Amino acid sequence: MKTLLVSLDHTAATEHTLAYANKLAVRWPAEIVLLYCHPTPAEPLTEAATAAVLAAEEQRLRSLVERLRYQQLTRQDGRRIRYRYRLHSGCLHDHVRAEAALCGADMLVMGLEHVDCGREEAPGNHAAAIRELVDCPVLLVPPGRRTLPNRLVFAADFSALPLAVLPRASALAEAFPAPLELVQFYAPYERNRRRALKLALGRAAAQLTWPVIGRHLLEDDAPLEGTGDFCARTQAQLLLIAPTSQAELLRYFDACYTATRAYHTCIPVLVLPATAPATAVTCCDKCTERLAQTPRTLASNAELAAGL
Repeated sequence: MKTLLVSLDHTAATEHTLAYANKLAVRWPAEIVLLYCHPTPAEPLTEAATAAVLAAEEQRLRSLVERLRYQQLTRQDGRRIRYRYRLHSGCLHDHVRAEAALCGADMLVMGLEHVDCGREEAPGNHAAAIRELVDCPVLLVPPGRRTLPNRLVFAADFSALPLAVLPRASALAEAFPAPLELVQFYAPYERNRRRALKLALGRAAAQLTWPVIGRHLLEDDAPLEGTGDFCARTQAQLLLIAPTSQAELLRYFDACYTATRAYHTCIPVLVLPATAPATAVTCCDKCTERLAQTPRTLASNAELAAGL
């Protein structure tokens, strides 16, 4: 069963986050686990008082769910979604790892302008911190009503991205069955690497299961700005990224981009884990050798396909 873990708060954009998750749950299909963490008050509450507060918040969430599922979906689609509720006292970053593991989340959906512990972080800052805590992809939904995407852009350094990450991206093709554009930027001083970068794009495309995949090798000494410009030119409705560090993710939502409403801050961004899954446990040395050879075989086949 596919599962969306949807983190909600008290910002005005919460409705937009849930509405987008609803549409995604119908298309995939998936169940929705709603996660709400209530800020701890300055004056500690008794256990009974805390339970009463969380019960009131759950009722508030249920009212929101019932309103949105029939307001923005057909009655048939609205009835199809299964919801579960998880409420805690404290901060999201204290509970999200355990909750994602408990429900086996295939994706964490949260607002870009999220509030945690009663503090509103700069857009993207809180999301970057949460991304470090979960193993599943994180979908950041900016404020505003929107439909599910029919134009996707995947921007990354495919020459450095582990191939093992790409099958996890392919698992999302059912949810976002639109043409996918792979974009690899290189600086002017890297022109001698064009062939290697082209091969890396070919290997990435061979690992992905989208029915239509475009490949673009573009020269730009500012890849982040280039990504935003490319998304604007193609009118992309979803950007996939696989940053290799928290600092790199934070740069996507730097204050200068959010203040000027750069294109890539105004569309949903799907952040993929840029690390390989845990190494498989093998029963003997022979199995270990076979598993080690498999990625090399796949890579060799992809290079041959790219050269044809």
